[in-house]
Amino acid sequence: MSEAPAGTKRDILKLLIKQELSVQTLAEMLSVTPAAVRQHMETLEALGLVTRRKLVTQPSRPTYLYRLSPEGSRIFPKRYDLLLGLVVDVILEREGPLAVEDIVRAAAERLAAQVGERFGRADERRRWDLLVDWLERELAWHADVRASDGGARRIVIHQCPFQDVSRDHPDVCRTFFTALIRGLCGDVAVDALASPPAPACCGLVVRPANPPPPGEHRNGR
Repeated sequence: MSEAPAGTKRDILKLLIKQELSVQTLAEMLSVTPAAVRQHMETLEALGLVTRRKLVTQPSRPTYLYRLSPEGSRIFPKRYDLLLGLVVDVILEREGPLAVEDIVRAAAERLAAQVGERFGRADERRRWDLLVDWLERELAWHADVRASDGGARRIVIHQCPFQDVSRDHPDVCRTFFTALIRGLCGDVAVDALASPPAPACCGLVVRPANPPPPGEHRNGR
């Protein structure tokens, strides 16, 4: 979904953060009619932002309780970047920059091991499509990914979980995504993009360790 719901729909989602609620309860809390709430719920359910379960009170008129879906929870901003920045600062003070780099790399390698199976069986192009979609959905990652001759991909990262942290610790973002991509894509070389266009967070160039023969171009995202 390109834009988060606004107005009453967003108010409904905020109320569903803490508990399941019925249409009638939501209507009372929002001072609107149950019919209006039902219309909003139909839209939110179609968008995949809420789920419902039947609570049988009367056989002929069941009540449904609504709750946020995992997708609905993702529309609300989370300050993981604030916590991460504090953690990085503490490690840096106590152990130094090499320790920060080692920990970030280890975290990326562990994440790659956890999710790698879902990408491993796809062909190269499909694997990149799945990877980019997953990064956008799970890690708030927005980037331009362009394929070029020789099977390389130029990645310009505009937003990621390290957006704020990278202002003070620019190597954190590059270290994490370099290790993650290597862990998920196998035998590839990953280099930092020398001059990513502003205001991009950073950039990477991913090249196959065994490039295709001259004249052969592997299409990709």
